[in-house]
Amino acid sequence: MTHGSREPLREGEGGPFVRFQVRYCGRLGVPVGIFAACHHLRSAGRLAPADDELFTKVDDWFIARLPYPPFYADGNTIRAVPWFKPGASFLIDALAPLEDLLRRYGVAYDVVRSPDPGTIIYEDDFQIGVLPYVRRPAGSQVGAPAVSGGTGPYA
Repeated sequence: MTHGSREPLREGEGGPFVRFQVRYCGRLGVPVGIFAACHHLRSAGRLAPADDELFTKVDDWFIARLPYPPFYADGNTIRAVPWFKPGASFLIDALAPLEDLLRRYGVAYDVVRSPDPGTIIYEDDFQIGVLPYVRRPAGSQVGAPAVSGGTGPYA
């Protein structure tokens, strides 16, 4: 599903794990996730002040509710990638404002599902952290979802 044309996500349609990612790869060698993509818009000075405030509000909401994986403590030197678990539907639903930001700023994205997004190195009630099976050079474009079915990346 792309560019905001997302239908309700149901378990079993591609796999239980979910990731929202744009179509370019970042430093982790996988498509950049929705939060990093919004950070990129902010860093580039592209967000209008009201949109910057909206992003901060949504980001703070997630920080207050989603456990902070330990791999982020050192800047994620192991290059782990987070995916939502099936029980995180309230968190997935809360991404709608960020999806809207990406749509309005012309950043294509995909909602990707996978039963096996990589080697799991972290898990909490809402998410897993994986080491992706495949990585691409930073800045490379992704024409289709990077993960479909069994193996693949995400950032």
